[in-house]
Amino acid sequence: MRRRRRDNPEGQENNERWLITYSDLITLLMIFFVIMYAMSKVDVAKFMTLTQSLAAAMHNENQIPLKDLGTTGLVVPANPQDTGNKKATGESEEDKKMDNLFQQVSQYIQEHHLQENVSIVSQPRGIQITLKDVVLFDTGQATIKPGAKQLLAGLVPFFRTLDNPIVVEGYTDNRPISTGQYPSNWELPAARATGVVRFFVSQHVDPNRLTASGYGEYHPVAPNDTEAHRQENRRVNIVILRDAPVQMQDSQH
Repeated sequence: MRRRRRDNPEGQENNERWLITYSDLITLLMIFFVIMYAMSKVDVAKFMTLTQSLAAAMHNENQIPLKDLGTTGLVVPANPQDTGNKKATGESEEDKKMDNLFQQVSQYIQEHHLQENVSIVSQPRGIQITLKDVVLFDTGQATIKPGAKQLLAGLVPFFRTLDNPIVVEGYTDNRPISTGQYPSNWELPAARATGVVRFFVSQHVDPNRLTASGYGEYHPVAPNDTEAHRQENRRVNIVILRDAPVQMQDSQH
């Protein structure tokens, strides 16, 4: 009598196939948690550099107020500086100080409702505060308005929280000026920047930290094709430089 084979007939379902699905699930879960861990360790500095670049491209009209963070077209950047010299525990002390300054000035701008005329951005070279010329000066003049002195004085306490160099930069639009006092677009913004520096000295900011520069019409942040764009180009930047300043790289805001 022929003995019946005990082997499973060909094509019979394997009851252990669930192990394949289970192993796939475990693998996917592992990948998921690795991704979550990687996202938690993302270089925030580089991410904020990207968001700032996008925000600058969106212009003022797309700014959105964010609680305790100022305003921006997307989000307000924290500190895009990546010096490559981080401590093993995280940010360098320099970055922490600059981040703190950025947040404090942003809050000051927000609380005093200055967003229409004053903006702040963190750049590789430092923290840049931009003021529209109409806030500080009358047309074609370099004398600081009385009301503007209160605004500038409000910034001084923040400058005293660190001892980094400060550069004040004046800019114009491309419309020529020709007066006895200011024969070209070089003299007016230079005089305005110098006037702001003199004011800070009067407020006991160390003169050794201060520099005034005039750039005329040659570093626009918008085309000089409309009055609104020309207004963006007429500005004064106050830049608190990092320990290792880099080449001037202006931003719209």
